[in-house]
Amino acid sequence: MPDERPNGIDRRTLLKLAGAAGVLAGCSPAPGPQKLIPYLVAPEEIVPGVPLFYRTVCRECSAACGVTARTREGRVTKLEGNPDDPIGAGALCARGQAAVQGLYAPERFHGPARRAQGGRLESVTWDEAEAALATALAASRAKGSPAGVWLLTRPEPGSAGALQKEFMEKLGVPVARRVVLEPFDLWALREAGKRLFGRAEVPAFDLEQARTVVSFGADFVETWLSPVELARQLASGRGKVGPERTRLVWIGPRLCLTGVSADTWLSVRAGGEPWAALALLRFLCDPAQGFAGLAPEAGAIFGAVKGLDLAEAERQSGLPHAAIASLGGELARRRPSAVLGPGLLSSGTHATELGVAIQLINYVLGNIGRTVLYGLDPLEDPPSPPSDLRAFLTAAAAGQVDVLLVHHADPCGTLPAALGAAAALARVPLVVSFSGVPDETTKRAHLVLPDDHPLEAFGDVTARRGVIALAQPAMTPLWETRDASQVLLEVASKLPAPATPLPYDDFYSFVQTRLGKLFPGLSGDELAAAQRSAQQVGVHVGKVGAEPVVLRLSDPELLRMTAPGPAPQTGLALVVFPTALRDDGRGPSSPWLNEVPDVLTNVSWTAWAELAPATAKRLGLDDGDVVTVATLAGRVTLPACAFEGVREDVVAVPLGPEALVLLAPEVDALSGATAWQAARAEVTRTGRSIRLPRLSATPYEEGRTIVRTVSAAAPTIPALPAAGKMYPAPSFPVHRWAMAIDLDRCTGCQACVVACYAENNVPVVGPEAMTRGRNMAWLRVEHFVRVEGNRPRVDLLPMMCQQCGNAPCETVCPVYATYTNPEGLNAQVYNRCVGTRYCSNNCPYKVRVFNWQEPEFPEPLNMQLNPDVTVRSKGVMEKCTFCVQRIRFGENAAKDAKGPVKDGAIVPACAQTCPARAIVFGDADDPTSRVAALRRDGRGYHVLEEVNTLPAITYLAHVRDEDP
Repeated sequence: MPDERPNGIDRRTLLKLAGAAGVLAGCSPAPGPQKLIPYLVAPEEIVPGVPLFYRTVCRECSAACGVTARTREGRVTKLEGNPDDPIGAGALCARGQAAVQGLYAPERFHGPARRAQGGRLESVTWDEAEAALATALAASRAKGSPAGVWLLTRPEPGSAGALQKEFMEKLGVPVARRVVLEPFDLWALREAGKRLFGRAEVPAFDLEQARTVVSFGADFVETWLSPVELARQLASGRGKVGPERTRLVWIGPRLCLTGVSADTWLSVRAGGEPWAALALLRFLCDPAQGFAGLAPEAGAIFGAVKGLDLAEAERQSGLPHAAIASLGGELARRRPSAVLGPGLLSSGTHATELGVAIQLINYVLGNIGRTVLYGLDPLEDPPSPPSDLRAFLTAAAAGQVDVLLVHHADPCGTLPAALGAAAALARVPLVVSFSGVPDETTKRAHLVLPDDHPLEAFGDVTARRGVIALAQPAMTPLWETRDASQVLLEVASKLPAPATPLPYDDFYSFVQTRLGKLFPGLSGDELAAAQRSAQQVGVHVGKVGAEPVVLRLSDPELLRMTAPGPAPQTGLALVVFPTALRDDGRGPSSPWLNEVPDVLTNVSWTAWAELAPATAKRLGLDDGDVVTVATLAGRVTLPACAFEGVREDVVAVPLGPEALVLLAPEVDALSGATAWQAARAEVTRTGRSIRLPRLSATPYEEGRTIVRTVSAAAPTIPALPAAGKMYPAPSFPVHRWAMAIDLDRCTGCQACVVACYAENNVPVVGPEAMTRGRNMAWLRVEHFVRVEGNRPRVDLLPMMCQQCGNAPCETVCPVYATYTNPEGLNAQVYNRCVGTRYCSNNCPYKVRVFNWQEPEFPEPLNMQLNPDVTVRSKGVMEKCTFCVQRIRFGENAAKDAKGPVKDGAIVPACAQTCPARAIVFGDADDPTSRVAALRRDGRGYHVLEEVNTLPAITYLAHVRDEDP
């Protein structure tokens, strides 16, 4: 009889092999120790499967919004805004959402390192690194006083900054040698406030009170000052039809997201903003106009500006005087208003004069104290004057710097290359970087002492006078990093006599001692309880209000612009611009921020040279043609990209390494700040071409009305004629989950897109797959361009699965992998899907995506994955689920509470993070819910309504209000 046992192995042989394997396993090296949570005696604060939340602060920009870190079993998986924070108010921008990827970035330094022979970094212990730094500091002190020690840091208005100052004082170093570097700081605005009101500070703004907002190159939706806060304030006045709606006017040579949100674009010539602002100021103060209620000083101001040559102002600005007069009339009628600027897009060689004109406009209109608020800048650790930075670069280049400490600043990666920061640092014998990731400055460091990530550290930030954001670790440090402030304390203790250690046990004690001053009269257990309560809230808010200002225009020459002569006839004006995703382009970016396309060009993963279509045609360029952009400072090669939102005499380049090469070392004449907009460029073809990694092939609606608009004359969307139906409308027994998106509020910031990546484990596919159109995003912000006469208009629309009640994707799936569940969700069964892609082909909204490859989450990025969401595999379709995991969590919570799901209790990730509060989610079958009310709004409509898919998403039409 033949042996039917598989491979001829019987049970006895199998047991022998298993026993031998066990013996061999016992002889193997012992595995490394693992940290296990003993759930037999479980810690009180952790329940397996239930998220734990920590309040802390975002440090991705200087706004310092409060955040809530969601953790699962000891690891951070998601960031949300802190609703108790008066600045963020529960929202978070795209870069704030991506901060969690900075925590798990594979390129993070794992511990201290020093530069070895050949330029390679080799690991050292913390004791060795701190001893080396202490020895170098002592040697510098021994040379004489003051020591040749400099500290370059980002603004630290809190305990970290206070400790740095004490450390430098211990070394006997002058305060000017601690240089606070903030490349985007508005020194021109500070200088304007100093000259006008004796206050060298940046005002805060309250756009909720403004009926008209005018922005001179201040892109407050993306990067200017506090984007989350300002976008929310602007949105509070949108979504209305009629005179109560807040109007926005954008003045600049290029449309950015703030310009796209504007009702009117005044396309000023690059560098012509000061002329336009002075012409506007002159018009408002002119007694012949008869505007009542202006400030008493309006007459004196008119005396200083009446000599302005209006014809010259028109020539220099490129704006007809009629446009200035129309804007002036609107500002005079619609008070209070707010005039913002200068921003980076308007920071040229006359930025201070622009700031002076803007603040005088606010002053004569009575905006200061109402919408423009002085007295709230904390001034605890303001950026250093530009002269201090240049003094450091001069000293370093001259070999007068012995030790340079660099704390979260990157002069080589954020300053124009022509300033020579890289060459200056090459002359410094010891550069010590506290950066946690490689950047351009750290590449030149001799000693790397990696700081903890903000989500791993204690601290505090005075975001605004009276508002102190409190940071705490949301998880144990991932690597052998150490808080930079703690390192300074330990290095101070290692300095030889006569130096004395700083009198603090550790940085945590230092922080608690400083914060204890917020609670006068408390001590002992009461003080500890108050501090613990404040830490749980994440912010301490004091009672502080704006302060009045007194105008003292001591130098009327500030208002007398001198004509620079005729504009150059050759080349194009170079406009560099930051974006909500790229910011200033420094260092390695988050994969999410690289993958998500720029809203206005749809380009991802690369920089580009932006040209007007007419300019591109004149130069014989198509999208993707590689061009050389050359200035007096340098040259770079970039792919060309046509965009209707730039002037024909401009080439625009996103801020980053490419733009920094092109910038000349020009400065604002009065403040000394970097003149970002002062170069001219030549654009030439190279003869090469690439395929741009873009989200869509066309920005046009191609005859379909995707984005609808209303106006005061036609405030509602006409309903489509009722069509006969063969079948009854679908009904849902318990809930009909639905969403409403207000296009008049949406600013296109893409915080929702990045939040969706984070919440739903959406994989990043990289530039090659993006070039082939294989983007995996569940949510995208589409842009559509319309050219009306000579005026381009850009409309934005967030697009995701519409959760159709009559879904065309379901009828073509051969395996029933997609279906409508009892709550109205168009569900997807991943392990049933066989990847025919018929559903994607039949979806009129093109919101289903296919996994062409296995998703990759390189360690330790896999630690960020949301355990409540399945990671899909190759060959499977996927799409938006309305964050079904959050729906189930909310329903279970309501069940445990023995009550119904309350309106607003369930919020998808996109709605939760939206700064403009443009997205509302709820049960459409509940007539009292917000989403049901918005679905009944006269502005409501469905995209491609004529297809009769019965979408669950209602869009509220954009309000066009071009004539105030």
